[in-house]
Amino acid sequence: MGGSEISDLRDRGRGAARHGPPRASSAGWRGLSAFQWLVLTGALAAAGSLAWSRPDAIAPLVVMGAAAAFLTVSVWRVLLVAASVSPTVRPDEVTAELPPYTVLVALHDEAEVMDQLVGRLARIDYPADRLQGLLILEAHDHETVAAAMAAPRPEWLDIFIAPPGRPQTKPRALNSALPFVTGDLLTVYDAEDEPDPLQLREAAARFAGDAGGRLACLQAPLRIRGRSGPGDSPFLDRQFAAEYASLFETVLPGLARLGLPFPLGGTSNHFRVDVLWEVGGWDAFNVTEDADLGFRLWSRGWRLGIISRPTWETPPGRISDWLPQRTSCVPFSAWPETDHFAACPSRHGALAG
Repeated sequence: MGGSEISDLRDRGRGAARHGPPRASSAGWRGLSAFQWLVLTGALAAAGSLAWSRPDAIAPLVVMGAAAAFLTVSVWRVLLVAASVSPTVRPDEVTAELPPYTVLVALHDEAEVMDQLVGRLARIDYPADRLQGLLILEAHDHETVAAAMAAPRPEWLDIFIAPPGRPQTKPRALNSALPFVTGDLLTVYDAEDEPDPLQLREAAARFAGDAGGRLACLQAPLRIRGRSGPGDSPFLDRQFAAEYASLFETVLPGLARLGLPFPLGGTSNHFRVDVLWEVGGWDAFNVTEDADLGFRLWSRGWRLGIISRPTWETPPGRISDWLPQRTSCVPFSAWPETDHFAACPSRHGALAG
């Protein structure tokens, strides 16, 4: 794609970043709901009342509550393990009648890994005439733009310059590219991802085999590859790999087979584009837009699923890289869960029934 075409996409996309759920329905913008305030106030009032009237009962109740919570979590984990061991039937990855597919990669300050990324994307096994790829870049990120222009990109992989604006987040960049997507299906990758070359074929076959028509998103398992370098922590990398294995090989498959929602990973999500438009795309104001989108899809009556072909990722390596990720992602990923559960009583009733 030449420089004039990049400028054209930039001009056409200046208004596109408005896409996304309105602020009134944004879990990252509106704060606590009335229901959440009510629950929080009631819990604090009950605890304060008990501490005032029966201070001697606090310690036994704390011990009983901790034991009950531990037992509940243990039973829940056993249930998820039991649900996840059901054999995964990989659909036939047909070579005919494959739908148009779009690959989106939002990048910022990633010039160093551009050649590696382009080489890995070029290995995707999918008909080139049905494949569209967009490297979503920021206009001020000159080094990454230059690296993308110089990289030996396949014909289906183009450069898209996100229009200027706020907030400068990954979900906003993805929203800005959404109006230019030509595929019926769409997947999102990150800069250091190495997807299985047949991942798109498996996802397309799973969507095609969805008899009920309510499957909106498929999550590919994320697996950690080893790395070694100055300052890297092999112990931390092994813990990271174990955490990913527990989440993507046990917890998420179990939740999917139970028909429950789950927080999507930040990469290797495969979507139906029409459903993405229906729910408003990604929440640009949410730092865990992937978790938010998974629960938002489920709250609208759509199903989430899991596929088997993985995407390999590189672990953080250093604790200085690992700690900020955990302190930002773990607390905030719980926010969309409570927010959307409070907002969809019809789904709660269905589960209770």
